[in-house]
Amino acid sequence: MNIPPMYIWKYFKAPLTNQVGVTYLFVMILVVVMSISLMGVTQQWSVIMKRDREAELLFRGTRIKEAIERYVADHEVQKATRPNRWPRTLEELTKKSPKRYLQTVYTDPITGKDFDLIKTGEELHGVRSTSTDVPYNQVQFKNAETYQAIRFESTGSAANCQPNPINPLVQENCTPAGTSPSSPEASSPETSSSELTAPDSSVTGSQVPNSPS
Repeated sequence: MNIPPMYIWKYFKAPLTNQVGVTYLFVMILVVVMSISLMGVTQQWSVIMKRDREAELLFRGTRIKEAIERYVADHEVQKATRPNRWPRTLEELTKKSPKRYLQTVYTDPITGKDFDLIKTGEELHGVRSTSTDVPYNQVQFKNAETYQAIRFESTGSAANCQPNPINPLVQENCTPAGTSPSSPEASSPETSSSELTAPDSSVTGSQVPNSPS
């Protein structure tokens, strides 16, 4: 019995077409699954990088704030050779003349650029980021709406400290910068917190006891 070739082609064509369609569908499903998995990994990596940058922001900002406070506190000892109580620039904190307060001029880890300087006149009181992105760690940064709202600012509460004659590394009789023990401002308690607040969150020193009346 002779079967025309056209019938033989129709016989094999249907299974072949179905097999190609199933393979194509399987490949499409695989591509979708891989895309979703890759998206999840990318988002997770992005969160990890953001948390690392926030931790570095906290570290650098705190180091700068503490360096400014030490600079101000040493003014009474160094005022013969240093007329200004507060630093003017971050570079001034890194000089060894006569003492280095900051190892290097830190940049903003969030933007990779220079910090925005917080100044009163020419006096440098602190720094903050220029980023307007929303922080990921809302617990650490106290619900700050942007990184720019987080201020690493010295209040000068460690200023005017006198070195302990027994141990020069210990400072005592500290009063806020710009006041004297006999002034009304010095007799009131000065309180600052290391916690962050928002908006315009600030990192400051620890609680300072009442000055002697």
